[in-house]
Amino acid sequence: MTEYEVPGPGASPDEIERVVVSLRRAAGTDPDRYLPELGHGLLRLGSLIATEPGRLDEAVDVLEEAAAVYRRLPEEHLHLAGLGIALQRKALALGFGFAERYEEARETAREAVEVWRRLVARGVEGSRAELAGALLVLGGRLADTGHHHEALDRITEAVEIRRLLVDRTDGTGRTELASALQELGVKLGEMGRQDEAVVHLRLALAVYRETAGAAGGRTVGDLGEHAMAAFAVGRTLIGLGRTDEARPYFAEAAALHAEIGAREPAAVAFFDHVFARHGYRVTYKGGILAWEKIRSAPETTSSPGTATGPDTTGHPDTSARPDPAARPGAPGTPGTVGGASEGPGTPDRDDTADRAASASAARTGPTARTAPAASDEDGPAPTGPTGRAAPGPAGPAAFERIDHLNAHGLALAHSGRPGLAVEPLTEALALARAAAVGSGLAGSLSLARTLHNLGLVQAWSGRRAEALEAVDEAVHLYRRRLGTAPGTVRPLLADSADSLGSRLAGLGRHRDALAPATEAVALFRQLAHADPDAYRGELARVLNNLSIRLCDADRHIEALAATEESLELHRLLHRDDPEAHLPGLAHALTNLALRRARLGRHEAVAAPTAEAVHLLRQPTRPRPGNDVTGLAESLAWLGWYLRRNGHPDAARDAERTARRLRRRAPKPGR
Repeated sequence: MTEYEVPGPGASPDEIERVVVSLRRAAGTDPDRYLPELGHGLLRLGSLIATEPGRLDEAVDVLEEAAAVYRRLPEEHLHLAGLGIALQRKALALGFGFAERYEEARETAREAVEVWRRLVARGVEGSRAELAGALLVLGGRLADTGHHHEALDRITEAVEIRRLLVDRTDGTGRTELASALQELGVKLGEMGRQDEAVVHLRLALAVYRETAGAAGGRTVGDLGEHAMAAFAVGRTLIGLGRTDEARPYFAEAAALHAEIGAREPAAVAFFDHVFARHGYRVTYKGGILAWEKIRSAPETTSSPGTATGPDTTGHPDTSARPDPAARPGAPGTPGTVGGASEGPGTPDRDDTADRAASASAARTGPTARTAPAASDEDGPAPTGPTGRAAPGPAGPAAFERIDHLNAHGLALAHSGRPGLAVEPLTEALALARAAAVGSGLAGSLSLARTLHNLGLVQAWSGRRAEALEAVDEAVHLYRRRLGTAPGTVRPLLADSADSLGSRLAGLGRHRDALAPATEAVALFRQLAHADPDAYRGELARVLNNLSIRLCDADRHIEALAATEESLELHRLLHRDDPEAHLPGLAHALTNLALRRARLGRHEAVAAPTAEAVHLLRQPTRPRPGNDVTGLAESLAWLGWYLRRNGHPDAARDAERTARRLRRRAPKPGR
């Protein structure tokens, strides 16, 4: 081995550090040759010393240097992967080492996620699994800084990715899914959703138990994952007041703790630290007790191999939790990873997300199309005459008043007075919060619908931050009830998730908007598969909105694919009912032209623009209520783009059509 060759697995930090020192000198004189190896060496060194007590601050500096080296290298897949790993591990080290640098940890983790998203978009082998890991780290850092709802979104996205990566034949990837489910369960527990938390934690625990007898045995890291899952189930059950039910899980965690101690004594310090952060400790007889119980009574009830459940008084804080990627036995080496510049700004069409959201809001009101009634599998959720679940303990009068206020608020908003609509919907929200107490599914759905509607009118009134808060809460309420009544809740959640994406985008949080927009598409796919006539149009709409979210996040190839799928659905809808769906098809065609323009495919822009112009010349042109202004803006921009790129005839037709549409657009105040 030469002085410039990074030692392989098993090398000590000192050995790697000596090589890194040599590589720094060599890279100074011949960067093209030695920078890649320096980046690799720094990444190995930083990952190793991060596991040593008292060296986290040093690890952060080394990993930051590694990231800086990878930024200097050409953006090849391997170098980009090195940057992603360096950022991800720096985020972990910051999160565990420096309480005062949590904000930096969060932003570092966010950048790591974006790097892996770029690699996924390029189809790099292994990048989807790495993205899932980066999302889990980001979820932890978001939770550290109080962004709990966003943390839940990221962790949920990681779970879905890992679910897709499980090999249905041999089960490869199941333990990774279990780890993500465990993190999801912990996050739900932190947010007070203990019942849901127990479900996910038990799913994770079942996988760990199945691997207990695997050939070749389990590593200390595997045992640690299992122990943490059992411990999490136990303390979550304690939080629900189910002490007796919690005891076997604490006993299981204690037994695994003892096995870890027998195999690698130094590793138990990590688990003791985790237990202590949650208010527990391992007793000298091998049980797990709450500190309060230990202080109040001598250890007389526990016996070797038996864990005594803690008191139900004074539940320990659950805000601090171990990161799934930071455990004894976690690998310390990188994994193998096999527009227009001038002129007017591009008027990206959101299919007017707010206009579409207005339609979806109307469906949730008492006078419009209702969500599907709960099926037998949905559980006891009888529907009342307005299509919502029958009222519970709050009484019918309360729900009728809430419905009335929602309808009144939406009517004001649709008549062009969204500012006046806020007051009745705010009153409805206060009533809905009170009615939700003890009313089960009916109360939850009434509250979520009111939040959704309030968020829409707040957005239309320019109160964007308040709108985001309301819609975000609605989305999480619907998610909590999806398992209880999927037939009823799925379309409502899909609408609110789409609206959440629009609210985030409206505040400039374009990358954050991707997760709810993707969720909306997935939900409407399920609905459209079961009932194409009812939901094909909705799927086309949210696909278009997703394409805009992707475009705003500079993921233009994926945006084009979503737009093309949306266009195909609009063609089917237009074929079945040309007059009703002409506006949607015209919007879809102009959006396709905009996507191609963003990618610089100049020759492919004229055809969809010409087809849209031809449609808009037909007698059944869109009425002013069909966002004629937005369509005119798109065609005007496309006219400018086509003229600039050598298509004067197509440009002239697009500009003329834009002028006609502007003359027909609603005037302010009318």
